[in-house]
Amino acid sequence: MKNNVYTILLLVIVSLTSCLKDDRMLMDPSKSYNVLEFVNVSNIVRAGTTTSMFTKAVNLKPEVSVEFEISYSGAEDGAPQDILVDFGIGDEEILTQYNKENGTTYLLLPDNLSDLKISTVTIPKGKKRAKFTVTFKPTEFDLSKSFVLPLVIKSASYGVISRNFSKILVNVSPKNKYDGIYKVDVITPLLDVTTPNITGFYPMNQELRTRQENSVGEWDFNVRAPYNYYHPIRSSGNPSVYGNFAPVFVMDANDNIVEVINYYGQGNNANGRGARIDITGANKWTINGASKTFEVKYVMVERGVDRTFFHEKWTYIQERP
Repeated sequence: MKNNVYTILLLVIVSLTSCLKDDRMLMDPSKSYNVLEFVNVSNIVRAGTTTSMFTKAVNLKPEVSVEFEISYSGAEDGAPQDILVDFGIGDEEILTQYNKENGTTYLLLPDNLSDLKISTVTIPKGKKRAKFTVTFKPTEFDLSKSFVLPLVIKSASYGVISRNFSKILVNVSPKNKYDGIYKVDVITPLLDVTTPNITGFYPMNQELRTRQENSVGEWDFNVRAPYNYYHPIRSSGNPSVYGNFAPVFVMDANDNIVEVINYYGQGNNANGRGARIDITGANKWTINGASKTFEVKYVMVERGVDRTFFHEKWTYIQERP
């Protein structure tokens, strides 16, 4: 009887093992279909959205051409035949859905600020990608607004069109000479005079995004999702941010920081928060080719009263993608 039980158990284990192997075979990428999709422009802004958004930083010039790619992605080494792909600029509904899902306020890029000269590309037989170019006019952008270009694959002469990446959103972001990704270090510890359990989140990597030709604002891409203009802090040791607050640094012609203001307005937001420069700081950029650093002292003002004092050093790491 005991031997019969062992035999039955062994058969069950073998059966389950066989099933597991079969499941793994069903998930084998070599047995999957190739799909037609846009190649990632940069890192995805936020995971889990219906349509993926990417950021593309462009130089602040009259015209800038940006190259995009459509791929035949999957297990096959290349397209089995020439594949003609029809694509174009998507409608505003794609962006409206994204804004609704994420509580954002991105705007559709006006037609006159971009130029897509072609609407078809061919992925040659044996190849996996085809390129096309969109020309933008960054100096004509309203830099106080965040514009997005939707791109859509409409049809293809062969293959399966991707469900996830046949539509993408591209946040086109002009950049001045101060724009980039920086390491932020503390010089004097952050001081919040109303809430002692709030402390600094240093060192950290943050972006500075162009606001005007002579100003940049702090964009958090590490702490608070969906990422936005924020200044990270710690609250009782836990990562957090100040609501309705992000510093915008304004420079003169000699790279002096002459003003610090709040991206969300100078006191006219729900938290009543603004910003001001602390003139006792160095408040100066040192720029030598690709090397860029600056030291700054500034204050977060809440309902007309100085609340939080910052003294920081920002060191340039690289361009924003």
